[in-house]
Amino acid sequence: MKNFFALLTIVLFIFFVSAYNVQAQFATKKVIELGGSVSYSSTTVVTDGTSADESTSLFQFMPYANYYIMNGVSLGIIPGINVLKMAGSSESITNYSIFFVPGYTYSTRSNVFPFIEGMIGYTSLSQDTTLDLSGISFGAKGGVKLVLGKSGVVSIGLSYILYNLSHKDADKRSGYNNLAFTLGYSIYLN
Repeated sequence: MKNFFALLTIVLFIFFVSAYNVQAQFATKKVIELGGSVSYSSTTVVTDGTSADESTSLFQFMPYANYYIMNGVSLGIIPGINVLKMAGSSESITNYSIFFVPGYTYSTRSNVFPFIEGMIGYTSLSQDTTLDLSGISFGAKGGVKLVLGKSGVVSIGLSYILYNLSHKDADKRSGYNNLAFTLGYSIYLN
C-alpha cells in the first residue's frame, strides 16, 4: 500500500511540474473544450436497517462542448443519454437530454483547475405510444480538471441533477434525482 501512495505522489508531482505553464493557455478567452463524461451510479433502498435485494442503476453518457467567453467563464452544451434500470425490473429505460451549461473554472497557476457548473435543460423519455414523459431539468457539477500534456484534460467530479420526466398533464414533478461521481476526458483548442 505504501508503494501505491509513493507512486501516486510521484505521478501527481510529474503532472504538476510538466504542466507549469498551462495556466497561460487553458480556461482562457476563446478556448474551445470538446469531450465528454461517463458516469455510473447505483442506489439501494434501506428500510428499517434492511437493504433491498436489488438496486437501481443509472448509466450516463454525456458528450461535452464548452467555449470560454472570457478567462475562466464558459458556456457549454451537453446532450445526454441515460439508461436507467429500476430495482426489480428486468427492462431498462432510456431517456435523452440536452443541457445548457454555464460554468467557472478557477486558475491555480498549475495544471489543476477547480470548476463549478450549473446545468439547465430539457429531458424526455418516450416509449411506444403509451409513455411520453418530459420536462425542464436542472442541476450542478463541480470538481477538478487536470490538464495533461499540451491539450488533454481529465475531469473528476460530482454531479447532482434533478431529472423531470412528468406526463404532460401532471401538476407536480415526476422523475428522479441523481447524485453521481463523474470522470471525463476532453481536449482543448485555442
